[in-house]
Amino acid sequence: MAQAAMLADGGRRMFIDGAWCDAANGATYPVPNPATEEIIGTAPDATVEDMRRAIGAARRAFDEGPWRRATRADRARALERIADGMERRKEELRRQLIAEAGAAYVTHEIQLEQPIQLLRRYAELARTFAFEEELPHRVSQGPMGPQLNSGIVYRQPVGVCGLIPTWNFPLFVAAQKLGPALATGCTMVFKPSPWGPLINLLLAEIVAEADLPPGVVNFVTGQSTAIAEALVADPRIDKVSFTGSVATGKKIMEAAAKTLKRVHLELGGKSVGIYLDADNLEMHAMIAAGPAMFHAGQGCAMSTRVLVPRDVHDAFVEKMVGFVTGMVTIGDPADPGTMLGPVIREERRAKIEEYIAAGKAEGARLACGGGRPKHLKRGYFLEPTIFAEVPNDIRIAREEIFGPVVAVIPFKDEEEAVRIANDSTYGLGGAIYSRDTARAIELAKRIRTGVVWINNGINMIDGPFGGFKESGLGREGGRWGVEEYTEVQQITWRT
Repeated sequence: MAQAAMLADGGRRMFIDGAWCDAANGATYPVPNPATEEIIGTAPDATVEDMRRAIGAARRAFDEGPWRRATRADRARALERIADGMERRKEELRRQLIAEAGAAYVTHEIQLEQPIQLLRRYAELARTFAFEEELPHRVSQGPMGPQLNSGIVYRQPVGVCGLIPTWNFPLFVAAQKLGPALATGCTMVFKPSPWGPLINLLLAEIVAEADLPPGVVNFVTGQSTAIAEALVADPRIDKVSFTGSVATGKKIMEAAAKTLKRVHLELGGKSVGIYLDADNLEMHAMIAAGPAMFHAGQGCAMSTRVLVPRDVHDAFVEKMVGFVTGMVTIGDPADPGTMLGPVIREERRAKIEEYIAAGKAEGARLACGGGRPKHLKRGYFLEPTIFAEVPNDIRIAREEIFGPVVAVIPFKDEEEAVRIANDSTYGLGGAIYSRDTARAIELAKRIRTGVVWINNGINMIDGPFGGFKESGLGREGGRWGVEEYTEVQQITWRT
């Protein structure tokens, strides 16, 4: 099956109803390497007809196929086979992540290792999750005397899922949708980002090797927004899970409302990193500069607002600048020594440059970066950029830039730090750094975000991930992720 999916030009085919296929009209589109601008392959440019066919296959597989009768053990084994397949083809996946997403080696723990761990965790949850829960027994007085009322709460699979992952961490995001959907017995249609089709179709090859019944998992690629709109609007879809921008998330929610389907949205962020202690500037400055280089700042939960005590602001910024200018290597992500790779497309780089210009025009001080690396003539590269003395009411402090840009904001005391942290339309992630863990935990409870990491204590495998406010609806990860793919049913009886 895997060989049938691979095309001579480095492209791949779609996977619908258990078979490899081209777009109905034969159309394809080129996929560039963001570091070299060279075309690395083509992807099918699907039509609405293709999408509707995939939805029909997923609907039949859920309503009529053998997957509906799959046991917990069956579902767990399917997930384990996919995880095993990813393990076997790990180096191929790695090469594709580098070439298509511009993912430098420094990102591969979350880009490649954690997706495999996620699928194994969901396999475990398929076996252990409480799909049935006994209700308390109740005695009622009936015409024949006392009667015992018993019951259970049963979690059914939500049904047919439209899954729309994003391009920045494509395997991780796909695993957070594929894992719980399979663990609960759902069927699904993936519609990857047009900027990340090939890695998703490689994942489709691995899924195909897991011998699931036809139609359980389908992959449809394409550039047109019409195919995503068809997926969201179709009444045969019971749930949509989307990772991406706030603007698109709002459109999905509006479209899904017409059929009252379930919606999960993991959207943007403008997360804070709060540095409470005035010492250890060297290490903390290096951590604070991280979003400027980790996957070129293309992450929704990265702490791109850095809050530091006012009396150490200048020294902190100086240390950050020293780190990114003296230790961060910019270049080809295929080189293991590279720390900062490219952004995904030229239009994204142009948009980030608009934000940099706005930051300078609106009164922030450009401490370093802001331009294109002079030694790189091709590729969508930008220098790591640090702004100092940033007011929290200007664009670079309020809008998600999704690039290698960090805003350093001074605060005078803990109360002001909390106020600044919560003064945002977003509420996805946050981080606190302090010697006093108990103090940091209490402070975290006052931060209005779905995740707060203290001293880099990050758990992306077992814990819930999602946001408050405009950062989205629902949670991914662990048992919370499984719950998102179920409908709750009460079954009661009288004896």
